[in-house]
Amino acid sequence: MELQRTLQNLLNAGIGLYKTSEENIKKVLSDFDQFYEELVKKGAAEDSELITNIRKNLDDIVKQIEEINQKASQTFEDLSKLIQENYQKLIAEIEKVVPKEQFEQIKSRVDELINTLQTKIGEISQQFRKEEPQKTE
Repeated sequence: MELQRTLQNLLNAGIGLYKTSEENIKKVLSDFDQFYEELVKKGAAEDSELITNIRKNLDDIVKQIEEINQKASQTFEDLSKLIQENYQKLIAEIEKVVPKEQFEQIKSRVDELINTLQTKIGEISQQFRKEEPQKTE
């Protein structure tokens, strides 16, 4: 009976500790959110020449990054289209000079190469899109 009561007390103490910790963590997060919002308001209220220049420079940097990302995305799209166009030309030229029995084998290898290139271009393009800066209001 004593062992059962001790185990129950330990269990209840663990549950109490967990609940207390959970409540404390929620409170800390809430306090941090309020503190962060206060810092944002104080910072937004600052309008000295230095701060105005810093904000302008930051805006310029963000615009430049967005332009670079946009150009990179367009470049990836253009590259992908170019690969497809050249693929068609390449296959047509190979078909002219390679005997039919070897053509499918060569075409299969070219297809693998093109698919690998397209996959890599897609992966790099996705990385650029993931790294786009978040716009601030």
